[in-house]
Amino acid sequence: MNMITTTAKASMCLGPSSGGGFVMRQIPRRKPAADEVEVAVAAASVNPIDVHRAQGYGRRLLSLLGASRFPMVLGNDLAGTVTSVGTGVSRFQLGDCVYGLKPTSAEGTHASHVLVKANYLLPVPEGQDPLALAALPYCFVTMWLAISGAGLTRENASGKSVLVHGAAGGLGTLALQMLSEWGAKVTAIAWPSNFDACIGAGAADVVDCTKKPFASLGRSFDVTLNFATWDDDLLLLGCLRDGALGHATTVHPMLRNFDELGWTRAVLSTLSDKKRHRSTLPKGVKHYAWTLFRPDEAALSELRRLVEQNDISLPIGLIRSLEDAAEAFEHVSKGKPGRALLKP
Repeated sequence: MNMITTTAKASMCLGPSSGGGFVMRQIPRRKPAADEVEVAVAAASVNPIDVHRAQGYGRRLLSLLGASRFPMVLGNDLAGTVTSVGTGVSRFQLGDCVYGLKPTSAEGTHASHVLVKANYLLPVPEGQDPLALAALPYCFVTMWLAISGAGLTRENASGKSVLVHGAAGGLGTLALQMLSEWGAKVTAIAWPSNFDACIGAGAADVVDCTKKPFASLGRSFDVTLNFATWDDDLLLLGCLRDGALGHATTVHPMLRNFDELGWTRAVLSTLSDKKRHRSTLPKGVKHYAWTLFRPDEAALSELRRLVEQNDISLPIGLIRSLEDAAEAFEHVSKGKPGRALLKP
């Protein structure tokens, strides 16, 4: 039985009844289970999903994971120092500097100490800034799952033509960096102010999202990726060529359907939406995926490879203390440039 040893401090989100507000609280620290590591957090990122969850988004479906009851600790990714290891853990020792992520839960990473499964942690390479790495795991794994769902792998990517919608966001930036390293030819859809950043991240071409971008692209792409808006999903499918690999979207309506429609109607609406979009796929296209975040060890392995090669990064725009979590959440909700980090 796990015994309470001491306490940690955490930024507790009070939920939609408080407008997504926060309060600092002391929470119990527990001994790690056999496959867990306790990490003293140096930094944890605030992602757009945290902002949405603070307002109640996804509560009905996330209740199945025990991740819907407020107050709760939000956050999925982190960097820090190992302070305790479970009996079955051999890959990490006390004092190791690590980064990684947790599954979606009510006990997230916006705290001074967190328990994480050892398989979801990676060692910080010597000489690299752990705070910068804290911004990567959630976005990278979500992006990698989308690309994998569209049928694209490191082994088959070379020479493939890929269209990325929402290319200047966190997911899109990481996709440009990884896919260009894989040898794909990537076309980015973005705002003009972000063209240089997209080219710097690896895009071969950039299309202005303000000027009806899909009209001139035609059916010429092997893969399309939607990190921007569900409203454009059918237009992206129209850019796939016959026999293309496929399409994936991270901005589908599944969670919203369950929030707004209830269990039965949500299932029917979600199945209908997915069937309608799948029916428009060009001939010979096999892959069509709606991506939901989950920890994935293959994705983390690829993240580790790219980090060790210095081929992947996201800019940091704001660092605040746990006590000032509201400022970090406001930074993300307003779409300000750079990632937001919280430090205990």
